[in-house]
Amino acid sequence: MVNLETKLGSREVCHVFLQTGLKLPQADVVKKWHEGAIKLTINPGANKKFDPFIGESEPLIINEKFAVNSQGVVDCEFWIDERAQIGEPMTLKIEIARAEKHGYTPYFIIRSGPGTLRHLEDHDFVKEARDADLQNIRNLVPWCDVDKLSPSKSTNHIDQPKYKDLPRFLQFRNSSKDAFYGSVKHGAHDVIFQVGHIILGKLLNLFLCRKPSTGVNSFASLDDYAKSFPEMGESCEWSKADIKEGMKVGEIFRDDGEFGRQIIQGPNSMKLSRVDKLSPTWQEGISQGTLPDYAIDGEDVHEVIKDGRLFEVVNSKLLEGVGHGGLQSQVNHMLHCFFPRQTWYVVQADCLFFVSKKRNPLYAFVPVMIRLQNQNDCEPQTFWGPPKPGSNENGQHALSWLYAKMYFRCADWQVYSIGTHFARAHALSEVFGTSMYRNLPSAHPLFRILQPHLQGIIAINAQARDVLVNPGNNAFARFMSAGDNLGDLLEHCCKDMLKYKHLIIPEDFKARGLGDIPQFLYRDDSIALWNILHEYTTNMIDLSYPKDEDVRQDSELKNFLHEFLEYGVKAFAEAGDFPDHLDTKEELSTYITAIIYNVSCFHTGVNFQINKYLAYFPNAPPSLIRPPPGQKDIVTMTTIMESLPKRDVAVITMAATEMLGKFSPIERFYSQTKAFARKGYFGENMAVSEEQEEIIGKMTSAMVELTSKIRDRNEELGKQHGEQDEYKHFLAYDVLSPHNIPLTTEI
Repeated sequence: MVNLETKLGSREVCHVFLQTGLKLPQADVVKKWHEGAIKLTINPGANKKFDPFIGESEPLIINEKFAVNSQGVVDCEFWIDERAQIGEPMTLKIEIARAEKHGYTPYFIIRSGPGTLRHLEDHDFVKEARDADLQNIRNLVPWCDVDKLSPSKSTNHIDQPKYKDLPRFLQFRNSSKDAFYGSVKHGAHDVIFQVGHIILGKLLNLFLCRKPSTGVNSFASLDDYAKSFPEMGESCEWSKADIKEGMKVGEIFRDDGEFGRQIIQGPNSMKLSRVDKLSPTWQEGISQGTLPDYAIDGEDVHEVIKDGRLFEVVNSKLLEGVGHGGLQSQVNHMLHCFFPRQTWYVVQADCLFFVSKKRNPLYAFVPVMIRLQNQNDCEPQTFWGPPKPGSNENGQHALSWLYAKMYFRCADWQVYSIGTHFARAHALSEVFGTSMYRNLPSAHPLFRILQPHLQGIIAINAQARDVLVNPGNNAFARFMSAGDNLGDLLEHCCKDMLKYKHLIIPEDFKARGLGDIPQFLYRDDSIALWNILHEYTTNMIDLSYPKDEDVRQDSELKNFLHEFLEYGVKAFAEAGDFPDHLDTKEELSTYITAIIYNVSCFHTGVNFQINKYLAYFPNAPPSLIRPPPGQKDIVTMTTIMESLPKRDVAVITMAATEMLGKFSPIERFYSQTKAFARKGYFGENMAVSEEQEEIIGKMTSAMVELTSKIRDRNEELGKQHGEQDEYKHFLAYDVLSPHNIPLTTEI
């Protein structure tokens, strides 16, 4: 029996790196975060038979015995939880017993430090232990055969079809499940709407099988919808605050300034770029007189372009060849035997935007032309422009423009949900996570940096593939136009949107020409977050990589990059421009920053305000049940209301956005806030050296400072906004405040 005794003080970290090797098994049951006492991390673990155990000894620090199995290297890090009631220094004893009984001859290396690089290890038996550790994990975390991928030209993932089949260390923690089950509430229609990340698939099945309302199943007018919104929100277990925010959107969504603000501050602006030269498509629209002088403040369009104030969102290429939906429209209705199947139209829609010098800067980014084309039915493209300022909002021109904006938002919904949210924020991060587990041992410094951010992505994606984005039976098909042909859209989005250059946030904004848009708060907050994280990763990498040559000699890093390309994104590797090697510490820091930012900050920015903007049906309909109008068709309010799907689809949309737009109950955040009972970064990292702890502390301090700056900015904007009679409903942009950003993706 081997004892490790280390002195611990109250609220101090025990900086010990305990590595064991040869045939010492892994832990099968582990309390990863034991609140109020010791944080114990043992990696990897699996679901096999009971073998030797890691036990406890006096004083009582760890309150259960751990079954162990699966050969490999054990990494343990010990932390005092900040809420622990520990007074005098204590002695921590870790006992590894019964090794000889089971034929094991373990060895121990006890050392401090931030982790080690394989080529800098002095002993061959340590290198052998690392290799054995990785081989064990590779057996537990296999890549899916590319021939099994559906769709075939998408990202790869772990070859485990069900969440329950994942190895234990990839599943959500038992303590997380307990916290989640304690927070679940049952809503109307026997549906659980308020959902965390643990049983997403099961809950989605529940709401998909819900019994719809037996009352009036359509809306007579926009006012009728607005009056129904609170009741529908309550049936979906929405909070009063969320309902209030949704009602704000409902009161201002028709305004062009609000429409533009939602493009640059809403959940999706990934396809936005500056227009440096008019495309033939836009030239045709202008030739038809669709861009009147008043739309661009009487300026010449070519001068506007020269001044860098014309922008576009082009979704057409991504939606090309994606068929109409609606196959599930009957199932949503309680009387589906008598309810005809609807067609939910997939329409190509692009929008031209203009930055006005005359408007309030908060609302200076406005739409000035929309292109629509129902290509699936071989209809010609049409162009639509805004009415004159001061026009009757229920006049023919204003209603045609409103209708065109709804079709554009519907198209943007499709690209956002499958491309921006799932493909980039989820699927791509899982590829990074899978390659990390397979190629970076737990002793590797990069594993210790990345694991707190990638630890939940494989589990939540396994659930999503089972229900949410399953091509054969997916939840999106119940309310979204492209849901029936989700695989086609996903392939298009992977090829077009998953590029390394897009992950380098400052360069991405620069390449798309978005540096001068006023009040582009998503851009401003994103760059601020990137700079903090880049400094953090640079400092962490400096601890473990003495010089650039060590980056080039890191064989485990090379394997990580190789598998990411060869197995993870092979279907579109050339289009994605991901590097196959890294030569300098700066290149490595940028790469690691891109991974961390994507799985935490980017996912937050595109996910955690969808119930505010995408749940209010007329503002951003996920489906429309009439074809877009012809260029000379007369649009009435009746036309618009008859194009919106029925009440059942509206409620399902609200239920889905509520589920996906909520934090899980055990998230940790970059900035701790007692008011919201949100835990901070410490406790979720794997650093075990004093130097790493200091760097983490510096990063979290910068996050706290950014949180304060964003709060102060929003308060000032709110005051300015309140002085404007034109806009009475200010919606603060705080989604990228660090206290709102979880470290990882778990929903």
